[in-house]
Amino acid sequence: MKWATDYLRKIELQFNGRLDDFTFHKIVNSYAIYNPMMCDAFSLLHGRLTNRQEKERMLHYFICSSLFDNFCDRDALTVKQLNDISFNTELYHAERFDEKLFLHSHVLLRDYVRDKQYYNEVTHKLFDVQQRSAKQFDEGITDEELEAITFMKGGYSVLLCHFYMDEEATAEEQQCWYRIGSIIQLTNDLYDIYKDIQDGSQTLANRMRNAYAFNEFFLGIVGNMKKEIEALPCPASVKRSFAVSMMGICAFGLIALQQLQQVQGTAFELPDFQTLPRKSLIIDMEKLSNLWKWMRLVYHHSKEIS
Repeated sequence: MKWATDYLRKIELQFNGRLDDFTFHKIVNSYAIYNPMMCDAFSLLHGRLTNRQEKERMLHYFICSSLFDNFCDRDALTVKQLNDISFNTELYHAERFDEKLFLHSHVLLRDYVRDKQYYNEVTHKLFDVQQRSAKQFDEGITDEELEAITFMKGGYSVLLCHFYMDEEATAEEQQCWYRIGSIIQLTNDLYDIYKDIQDGSQTLANRMRNAYAFNEFFLGIVGNMKKEIEALPCPASVKRSFAVSMMGICAFGLIALQQLQQVQGTAFELPDFQTLPRKSLIIDMEKLSNLWKWMRLVYHHSKEIS
């Protein structure tokens, strides 16, 4: 955490600017959570933890993702400008500090990548689905399109990270990166139900009518993740260790769904979310009861990996 804070401050000085507090802490906190839970888990498939260079690249990844979110959420750049700053970097004239910082990190990462053809394919797919996600403010969006946007947005965002690791990921590892990204996005939506309702954003989570049925849907996705872990070309002991990390991520979503099942109780369906108090939709992972549930869920789901 301290290293990431100091490193980001040095980059700010390099470009003679300052990130707003929200964005600065978002970058540092995202890195501090993501690197040990995700990057170390994947690098342990190769018998090691992430090294200093990989950590630096991952911090640059969160600089890019956080600033791109800002450009979109704050209407700071047009769609054409977003396309140009992403894919026509040599021609893009950056004027503001945040544009210059984004370009620096984006080009640094792009230039490191070995498989540039596949990287270009993934970044374009991610850009396209990020533009499609604007439809989430349209109440007429179908559940099928919401599912596609949710899974692809999360999947491609996380799949990008494998390009920044020193080892080349196998096809099976890449599939795990994509799948866990989709699960992370769906979990984030479960934790953001209250916020997204206030913002008018449509998600699979806040459209949920039956928490028990949605739990089965979520378990199906987790089941696919387990199959992909079992397909990894590595010893069973390594797969089981990796499964603990991946099921640790999945368990957060399952805890949110357990809380929603309690809200629904024995009723046929959930009450209208807009009629519920905020505390009914906020999942407090600092509660000892939730931490205990989390540990039990991780153990239960990871022990099934052979």
